[in-house]
Amino acid sequence: MAERDLSRRGGWSFRPGLPVTEPLDVVMQLPVPAGDRPAELHLVFTGDGLYVPAVIRKPVGNGPFPAVLCMHGGSGGMGVTWLADFMLNRGFVFERLLAEGYLVCWTEGRMEIEEAYGTDIEAALDHQDLINTFRYVQRLPYVDAERVALFGVSHGGELQMKLISELGGGPAALVPVEPAVIEYLGLRYEGPRTEANLRFNSGLTDDQIDLERATERIERISPSVPILVMGRDDDHLQGLFGKLHELLERAGKRAEWASWDHPEHAYQWGPLRTRKAVAYQGAVAEIDESYEVDGLQQDTLETLVAFLNRHVQRR
Repeated sequence: MAERDLSRRGGWSFRPGLPVTEPLDVVMQLPVPAGDRPAELHLVFTGDGLYVPAVIRKPVGNGPFPAVLCMHGGSGGMGVTWLADFMLNRGFVFERLLAEGYLVCWTEGRMEIEEAYGTDIEAALDHQDLINTFRYVQRLPYVDAERVALFGVSHGGELQMKLISELGGGPAALVPVEPAVIEYLGLRYEGPRTEANLRFNSGLTDDQIDLERATERIERISPSVPILVMGRDDDHLQGLFGKLHELLERAGKRAEWASWDHPEHAYQWGPLRTRKAVAYQGAVAEIDESYEVDGLQQDTLETLVAFLNRHVQRR
């Protein structure tokens, strides 16, 4: 009997007798309505043995394509079915990006561990999943690795800032929208982390954040990365959004600012797709499937596309 190496770490760690076959990522086709662009589910393997979902759609052609990673504002864990349904039925932004020639990757990380960022916790955090997926998309043979941008709303905006501070560079551009950079800037507030205690619509002073840590994080960002911070005038964290832009500018980064007066948080994604009969040929209905967007949603999208085309598409 072969001797066991008793010096190795104990525990329930499986050690296969055969080499592990790579890559460990999984790709499969998703069902889409007739006539729609194909959609693929990519399960991206992480360093600690999890699979992170990413729904990917490619524009017409063979590439290499510029790409946009898109993140929602939740705390991870929405799952494959939710991501796929959102892509297909709330795809106002995605479909425009596809039409502009971008590959779209709609992804999320694991559940957020609140207040863990910047601590010595021995656990992977959700922004590290985003880093892993970003690098995965860069490696895809039909993607131009130098033209991969990020777009995300709310917590998806904070994830971008955590990513860029850890990597320094890499993304061609960032668009943090209504970015809830509570942990990233070290927002000071009283009581538990509830919306009632996070009323910061007006401008923030330096002593309302952890300025030293925020500055150190922002200093690590390459000055070559263009960043468009999008706010929303009446949001309870509008002061925080503006403070992020202010600190980026103060540090000499390529920061731009835009804000709109829309009543809904995360309005930038647009509405659900509407399906209605617009004509009949006998008993057969002609169905219109479109997005009934308002003027501010359309204007915000045009600003996003113009920014990406300027800094990513034509890079």
